[in-house]
Amino acid sequence: MNPTPVSVVMPSLNQAAFIEAAARSVLQQDYPALELVVADGGSTDDTHSTLERLSQEFGDRLRWQAAPDSGPANAVNKALALARGGIVGWLNADDLYKPGAIAAAVAALQADPSLVMVFGEAEHIDESDRIIDRYPTRPATTPVAHFQDGCFICQPTVFLRRRALGELGGLDETLSTAFDFDLWLRIFLTFPGRIAHLPRVQAQSRLHPGCITRRLRRTIAAESVRVLARHLGTANPHWLLTYVEEQCQSYPHGDAPADLKQDVESLAAELAGCFSADGRELLRHRLTTDARLRLALPEAFAAVTADGWASATLRIRLRQAAAVPGQRWIGTRQPLVAAASPGGRALTLLVRLWSRLRRWLPGDRRSYLQIACVHAAPLTSPLALSIRCGQQAADCCVVSRHGRFSLFLPLSAAVGPQAEIEIIPNQVFVPGVVDEQSSDWRELSFRVEDMTII
Repeated sequence: MNPTPVSVVMPSLNQAAFIEAAARSVLQQDYPALELVVADGGSTDDTHSTLERLSQEFGDRLRWQAAPDSGPANAVNKALALARGGIVGWLNADDLYKPGAIAAAVAALQADPSLVMVFGEAEHIDESDRIIDRYPTRPATTPVAHFQDGCFICQPTVFLRRRALGELGGLDETLSTAFDFDLWLRIFLTFPGRIAHLPRVQAQSRLHPGCITRRLRRTIAAESVRVLARHLGTANPHWLLTYVEEQCQSYPHGDAPADLKQDVESLAAELAGCFSADGRELLRHRLTTDARLRLALPEAFAAVTADGWASATLRIRLRQAAAVPGQRWIGTRQPLVAAASPGGRALTLLVRLWSRLRRWLPGDRRSYLQIACVHAAPLTSPLALSIRCGQQAADCCVVSRHGRFSLFLPLSAAVGPQAEIEIIPNQVFVPGVVDEQSSDWRELSFRVEDMTII
């Protein structure tokens, strides 16, 4: 009996760093009736020379074309139109198949002719092939409603019967990121009970700065919400809240929006019609009570907890433009602390007055980041804070009593593309230890109530 022909389609655009490894992971599989079809969108790196060299090595098992496309979904559909196999796999040019992946998928589909799709386990890897973690896959018997909680199918592990793809009309080319998610939903709704899960690692999905998952997080969130609302009626706010968590991991560094709070609020308004009334209320509550969004400035972000507490280390990330090196300074360049006492208020007024006077001087008018905080029980007094601005030696500020205090941190001390100020308290507490009624096991120190650049 002749083996069932398999076609693996691969969209590509400027993936010269990874495409040879991806192609070899297909063409070196232990399955004889196999072809790889690459649809390149017009790469300007070494992708074409790599594909030409691989074509000489593997002959007609590798076919490729280079032509402009409207995006990855269009590229996949173009490759599908060229595919000859009755079973189709889809591997991105920066991902990898594990050995035996194709044979395992074909065996499962042949064992049950009613199946239209199989998918397996997957690993996330980085640009150096190091394993990061396991993809959160769920069984094929998982109800379709569980897609509301996240996508549990890793795209490169999927193999489908080509006729099923034909019935569905291929990928939705109006989507720039969630076209695979949309396809899984359509398959689960159109072919219930005809999908199988392979309990083995079938593929490795690569996460790196240039991949869609990292570059287009806002678009992924928006399109996923719209796709869920289209197929299931409404979407879970989880998708937008996950976007907030992702931004809070790095804002304002990297390709961050200019204003995080404004960005999130505009996205929530844009997607409001996709959520139920309860979902909108949950989203409104979560966003309005999130201290990270309330504190976020276009120039600076405090990596506090969602309820505003600093942990064992508080990192203040600065946008590069906020840190201005090489200026002449009048007065101190060290961090200052102003406590909630007559002397503290006097120091606060002194720093604010000094800041206003600087407006009459040449150069940047902003000099300090003021952080309004609370030193609260159950921590004892005094609270000592070790503050490191960039590469400078650490300074120590002491808060002598409980109550409100302000920190004044010099912006010029932290420079560079990943500018950061680090604040380390000398003591922390765990709510679950000091209060037997609490189930909160976080290490906390002081609360942050406000941030201002003066």
